[in-house]
Amino acid sequence: MLDDISLLRRIAAAPSVSGLLRELVEFDVEDVVSVDASTARLSSSVSLRVIACDSTGGRFFLVGTEASSRPVLYADSEGSAGLIGPSLAITLATIVALPNWRDLLKFSGGGDLHQMRRAQARLQEGMRQWHPDLDQLQSLLVGELELDVLDDPVLTFWQSARATDPTVAFINDDDGGLPWGPLFGEGTIDRLMRG
Repeated sequence: MLDDISLLRRIAAAPSVSGLLRELVEFDVEDVVSVDASTARLSSSVSLRVIACDSTGGRFFLVGTEASSRPVLYADSEGSAGLIGPSLAITLATIVALPNWRDLLKFSGGGDLHQMRRAQARLQEGMRQWHPDLDQLQSLLVGELELDVLDDPVLTFWQSARATDPTVAFINDDDGGLPWGPLFGEGTIDRLMRG
C-alpha cells in the first residue's frame, strides 16, 4: 500500500487515472489549485491540507502534520464535514468500491449501518445503469493505485465516518466561523424509492 504523498503523486502523474477518479467518485486532484481552503480549520487547531475537490465545491483534506498516512476529512458544500477514512489509501479504496458514497451518507438514517447497507443495494443498481463497465473501471483504479480490495466497504466507510471526534469541529471562517454538522444524513433509501 502506498503512502499518502506517493499516492497523490501517482494520481497526478497519470491523467487517465485522475480523470477516472474525477468522473467516477468526484475526487478531483487537477482542479484543486482553484480551491481556496485558507479559511478552513479544525477547532483543535490540527492542520488541514486540501488535496482534492468535487464538482459541487466539496473538499478533501489530509488531517494532521506530515506523516506517511493521515486521516482524510471531507467537507461538502452544504455545511457538513467529517472523516471518511483513516488514510488516503483506505479512503480511495472505499470510495472506489462505493462510488455512490455521498448518497450512502445522505440516506444513512442518521448513521445507521443497516440503512446504509439497504441504500447501497439500491444505489449500486443505479450506478451500473450509468456505468455498465463499473467493475472494470473499479478494477483499473484498484490496480493502478495499488489499493486493497475491502471485504466490507460499507462497514469500513461507516466506521470511518463514525470515528469523527465530536469535540473537534470543522470550521470555515468564510461561513461565519460556526461548526459544521456531521456527514450522516437523516434520510433513508425509502424516501428515494417513493420518489
